[in-house]
Amino acid sequence: MLQVASKRKNYGVNALLQELFRTALYKRNQGRVVRQSTFAAIVVIVAFGAWRLGLTLGAWGLALEWQFGLPALLIAAGAWVAFRLVNVSEVADFLISVEAEMRKVSWPKGPELIRGCVVVLVVIFSLALILTFYDLFWRSFFGWLNIY
Repeated sequence: MLQVASKRKNYGVNALLQELFRTALYKRNQGRVVRQSTFAAIVVIVAFGAWRLGLTLGAWGLALEWQFGLPALLIAAGAWVAFRLVNVSEVADFLISVEAEMRKVSWPKGPELIRGCVVVLVVIFSLALILTFYDLFWRSFFGWLNIY
């Protein structure tokens, strides 16, 4: 039991802090597109949250230093954490494998894509129309029974 526990990786606070302050990139040339888009998505989410925080701080009547300084600090910290997150070995390996699998996908050509979209739209509108008729039927039926 002791040997099994010693072989496990340390995922505690110390490991997290070590990973956050590391400057090396893990497999820097692999999975670049997925890693960069993941980084960008995280930064956009953090920036949106910081923007909303700035609006909230303004509504509370705090000084401009707080309205712009705290969100800017949070964006900088969030960007650093996002950058480090996409370079954690487990996350980076996952993103590298995602990019490798995405390269194997056979994407549809233009006419096939249009046909598929038309089929989906026809099915959605047909189901909406059928559900509308069901709703009208049951509404009028229950109204005739004075239940509705």
